[in-house]
Amino acid sequence: MLLKFKRHIRLLSFLFFIVFIISGWFYYQSELLKQSADNLLKEGKAAEAIELYNKAQSTFPLRFDILDDIDGAKLILDSNRYYGQVVDFYEFQQLPPLSNLPSVRLNPNELFVPILMYHQIRINTNPSDPVVSALTVSPEQLEQQLSFLNSHNFQTITLDELSTALEGKTSLPKNPIILTFDDGYRNFYENAFPLLKKYDAKAVQFVITGVVDRQPYLTWSQIMEMDKSGLIEFGAHTRHHPNLPDIPRATIVDEIKGSKLDLEQHLKKRVNWFAYPYGSYSEFIMQTVRDAGFKGAASTVYGTAQSKNTLYLFPRIMVDGRFTLDNLTRRIEK
Repeated sequence: MLLKFKRHIRLLSFLFFIVFIISGWFYYQSELLKQSADNLLKEGKAAEAIELYNKAQSTFPLRFDILDDIDGAKLILDSNRYYGQVVDFYEFQQLPPLSNLPSVRLNPNELFVPILMYHQIRINTNPSDPVVSALTVSPEQLEQQLSFLNSHNFQTITLDELSTALEGKTSLPKNPIILTFDDGYRNFYENAFPLLKKYDAKAVQFVITGVVDRQPYLTWSQIMEMDKSGLIEFGAHTRHHPNLPDIPRATIVDEIKGSKLDLEQHLKKRVNWFAYPYGSYSEFIMQTVRDAGFKGAASTVYGTAQSKNTLYLFPRIMVDGRFTLDNLTRRIEK
C-alpha cells in the first residue's frame, strides 16, 4: 500500500513538473509577444501592439496584467485617430470674466509672471465652432499681441529663467512674461516663429513626440532649427497625447519618460519641462514627471503667481482666439 502511494506521489510530481515546464514555456512565449508589443507601442504603432497583446494574452490566458496593456493601447489608438484634427479640445480653459478676475496678492515666495498658453497659430477656417475659435489665434492677432508686449516693455523669458529666479539665483527683468505653445503644430514654425524672430521674443513649445514628422505637426528638422535659434525652449507633451489618468501606470511612465528621451536624443541637450495633456494630472502622474527628471510642469490652472510650490503645476492663461487685445492685456496686469 505504501509503495503504491509513493508511486502515485511520484507520478503526480512528474505530472506537476511537466505542467510547470509547459506553463513556463507558454509564459515565456507570452512575454516575448508582450515585449514586442511594448516596443511597437513606443513607436506609436498602437494597432499592431494591440494585435500582439491579444496574442500574448491568449498564449497564456492567466496573464491578466496584459488586459491593462490592451486597454492602454486602445486609448492611444483612439488618440491617434484624431491627430489630423485639433487634439487639445479638452485643454480648453474656463476663463474668468474680466469683471471677476482673481486678485493678485503675492506671498513672499511668489513671483508675478504671466504664462500664456497658445495652441494653433493660423487663420480660423471654422469660426462658427466656439472651441476651434477659442484655440485658434491668427498670425495677425499674435503680431498685435507681440507688438503690444514689445511696446509696453514686457520681457519674454523661458521656464529655465523662471526656475533660476525662483531658486534665488538670478533676478527677473521688469515685466517678465512667458509664451507657451502646446502640441507642436507645424503652423507654429510657419506662422509664429517668424514673428517671434521679428520681435526677438522667446517662447516655449511643448511637443507630442510620437507625431513629429506627421502632418499637421512639426518635423524634427524644424524643431532643431528653432532650438538653434536660441529663442525657443522645447518641452515634452507626452508621446501620444493620451489622457494620462485613463491609462495604465506602465504606459503613463513610458508616455512621460519616453517623450523626454525622444526630445533629448534629437536636441542633444537636457529637456526640463513638461505639460500635462488636457491639463489632467494625479499624484502618481506628478511624481512620474519628477522621477523622469523634469524640473517642473505647466498646467491649465488659471493664474499668474509662480512659486517653488507650483513647480509641477505652473498656472497659465489660455489665449482665447476670440479675445480682444484689451481682454488679454487686462489679464496680465499686476
